[in-house]
Amino acid sequence: MESKERFIKINDEQVAVSEEVYREYMRPVWAERKRRERVSRCRNSNGVRCIKDCKLCDRQRTGRPLSLDWFVEDGLEIADPIDIEDALAEAELRQALRRALASLPEDERRIIRIAFQGKTEREAAEDVGLAKSTFTRKRDKIVGKLKEILIIYA
Repeated sequence: MESKERFIKINDEQVAVSEEVYREYMRPVWAERKRRERVSRCRNSNGVRCIKDCKLCDRQRTGRPLSLDWFVEDGLEIADPIDIEDALAEAELRQALRRALASLPEDERRIIRIAFQGKTEREAAEDVGLAKSTFTRKRDKIVGKLKEILIIYA
């Protein structure tokens, strides 16, 4: 039987070695790889390690990354991932808007609160006790004031 030419890496250089030297050099590497694989094997209810091929196993193994596909297959719905930067920016904007609204006089806050309840302009104006055109003009003026305040906070 003809032996293959083997190489080991020494100082970023491939060095040709005999089969015997190669095996001795690689033995600790192979042992460590086997140890890691053995530790990550799943166990049955009696604590006995599984001897099946881990790549084909559908069980959860310690030390191994879990697949989201396993959860989906089990019927668990995975929520869409959120963009942390967008969520933080939105939270900061809400906080700035709260501060800006708090800086307004009570009558202006009331107009803004009623204006953005989803009512028509006519209904909102009636709730405040103003004419529609007066309500719209005041609302637009307050919104402009809020924009200026938000620019300062930004």
